[in-house]
Amino acid sequence: MLYADDEEDVREVFAAVFAEHFDVTCVGTGREALATLASREFDVLVSDMRMRPMKGSELLARAYESFPDTQRILLTGFSDHDDLADAVNHGHVFAYVLKPWDNAQLRLVIQRAAKLRALELENRRLTTELRVSNVKLRDDVEAVSRTASAARPRLLAMSPAMQKVMAQVVAVAGTDASVLLHGETGTGKELIAAEIHERSGRRRARFVAQNLAALPPELMTSELFGHVKGAFTGAQQARRGLFELADGGTLFLDEIGEAPMSLQALLLRALESHEFWPVGASEPRQVDVRIVAATNRDLLADAHQQLFRLDLYYRLAVCPIEVPPLRARPEDVRGIGVPLLEAAARRMNREQPRITEHAWRALEAHPWPGNVRELGNVMERLVIYHAGRDVDAQDLGLPQSIRTSLFPYAPGGPPPSSPNPASGYPMANELPRARLSAPTPVEPWDPRSGPPSPSWGRDHGRPSSTSIDVAPSSSGHYDIEAPPMSRPRMDIDAIAPGSLSLDLPEGGTTFDELEREILVQVLARADNNQSRAARSLGMSESTFRSRMKRLGLKG
Repeated sequence: MLYADDEEDVREVFAAVFAEHFDVTCVGTGREALATLASREFDVLVSDMRMRPMKGSELLARAYESFPDTQRILLTGFSDHDDLADAVNHGHVFAYVLKPWDNAQLRLVIQRAAKLRALELENRRLTTELRVSNVKLRDDVEAVSRTASAARPRLLAMSPAMQKVMAQVVAVAGTDASVLLHGETGTGKELIAAEIHERSGRRRARFVAQNLAALPPELMTSELFGHVKGAFTGAQQARRGLFELADGGTLFLDEIGEAPMSLQALLLRALESHEFWPVGASEPRQVDVRIVAATNRDLLADAHQQLFRLDLYYRLAVCPIEVPPLRARPEDVRGIGVPLLEAAARRMNREQPRITEHAWRALEAHPWPGNVRELGNVMERLVIYHAGRDVDAQDLGLPQSIRTSLFPYAPGGPPPSSPNPASGYPMANELPRARLSAPTPVEPWDPRSGPPSPSWGRDHGRPSSTSIDVAPSSSGHYDIEAPPMSRPRMDIDAIAPGSLSLDLPEGGTTFDELEREILVQVLARADNNQSRAARSLGMSESTFRSRMKRLGLKG
């Protein structure tokens, strides 16, 4: 408590009376009181009215302007209504007490004033904390809503290949180095990125994930870096980008190879300087964010073809991690499949199927072109069709053949010693050269007429199956029968039936190169008509164009 009075004997009496209950500081003028208030905090200021040269009413008014948290009490022995009104109106006094004061009454008034100040400060503190928490909650909700994805399962590493990946994850997690994950679609790259975040010092901040392939190119810059109000048509309010939402945490950019060259330049600057410019902003913004990128493409090859910035590649690939496909780690199939099966059964509220040992061996031998995502679909399908029942290999519903147009395997690996037990056909990496025979249109079967006869396919203008003829090799000649479910849909105006020739070099190739060759041949057969080519391959025109763009083809 601070007491101001220009009479020394009164100050001595005041200090002697209240020193037992309060920490009392006494001053003789209003100027001294203001200087003392500036040097330290006081809960209560008690001032006499009649002081010179500064009146008590003026002191309280100035104290309210500069130190509003300190409660003010006025002591007066005169009935000067004008001065008292000024003290009340301008000094915002907590109370005024007439002289001579009653010790008990004045002590009670001072205690109430100190308690009121404590309550105001506590209320202000809680209000500030609530405001900060609301802002953080709003940011979290916005981050989740803008990067919504299914709940991430636990990352398992039982195979030697995945244990090597986990060792790399542990090594890079404790640093802020950029990480580039490379692997086929569905191998769990987002799980690995999340694991890096959870093991890092940024785990208390947000993990924000975004698949760039899911964003239109014209919206990528605004989505990543945000925009100010009025930056473009329709920007009715400012919007923060994912970089800002992930500030202090980790930003995972999947399919980084889909970023256009203009965005790549902005990403490079953000990585190098830790600052970015929202669209339409006049000032840059600083961020502290770690970037984990992922791709299923050969970015270095794209860089040499000037499809990706080489400097951005080296900035992202400080710590590259190769994520093996599921077929390269069959030991993980059961460990991943069981939790997926249990989760699907809980989600559908159905009894869990019982997968036999023979079925598990078939699952482990399956090539899994869709990787973990395909395994999850199989587990979900088993819950739907075989809830509470035993599931054997023939109940798995695995594809009975491999479509060459979706050939997802890098050739050159060691050939398997036996065919796939789930299908009875050789694995894809046994096929050095393939010829894809396109089926002819067929009249649909009417289910009301009863089950089709075995000769239905032959009687309606096409063979009952489509085959992929494989050139003879050291392992012999194979004729792989493709079931109807794997045939591309043929519509009116599709290209005429014929063969596509795919030559696989001895040194090996990639799935992208094979797919690029197929699209080139089909497009040429369709006279560069993308709609006809897309219908001939059984896909939408937008999907066809997207694949052409990803593979660097121009229509």
